[in-house]
Amino acid sequence: MFCLASTFAVVAQHRQTTADSTGRNDIHSLFHKGSGKCNIPLGYFIEMNGGYTHFGKRSEFIPGMSMGLILNHHWTIGITGSFFGNMQGGNMHGNNFHRNQNDTAGSVKHHSGLSGSYGGLLFEYTLMPRSKVHLSFPLIIGSGSVTREHRELLSDSTETTNKWERHTKHFFVIEPGVKLEVNVIKHMRIGLGISYRYSPEWNRWVTSPDLLNQFTARLSLRFGKF
Repeated sequence: MFCLASTFAVVAQHRQTTADSTGRNDIHSLFHKGSGKCNIPLGYFIEMNGGYTHFGKRSEFIPGMSMGLILNHHWTIGITGSFFGNMQGGNMHGNNFHRNQNDTAGSVKHHSGLSGSYGGLLFEYTLMPRSKVHLSFPLIIGSGSVTREHRELLSDSTETTNKWERHTKHFFVIEPGVKLEVNVIKHMRIGLGISYRYSPEWNRWVTSPDLLNQFTARLSLRFGKF
């Protein structure tokens, strides 16, 4: 991803505007018509973001990263990815595992967590991109994976048994959203948005749909040529 970002930077530097003898700027773009006449300006961006969401009944911070191309200031196409993990104490049903349960056999301790990632193609349309404050409508279409780890410690007066399980599932995801952006400086934007993550494949597991199908609030910091 960093190599791709470096490529975008080199291309952008090569396509800088140059001044002709009359002082006008010759805008380099995807398509040219005549001398310096631009039909579709081409830009780029790289973005770092952080989101707050739920998986089942557990809240989670999900860092992410995106990058791509901007066509005619309004249309964006790129790639994106988000990551999550370290959700200790939850199971695939959204309930909590109990710790230090006492029964006839002795003491039982349960530890579990979810981790994974998702991402894919990013499509986005921006209204009035030259305004200081404007709206954009991102859409993510891709896939991801969730790994559940479960550790169980059984102990009595004579011995301790350690049982460990790990299961990974893959899923398709679509995530539409809306975002409010502010042009801080010419090449930097700050955005605050909300989206809804939906996966039609939750019923492949013995679980509730709210494990994956949840709202996400996200703060983003975007750099590039807009």
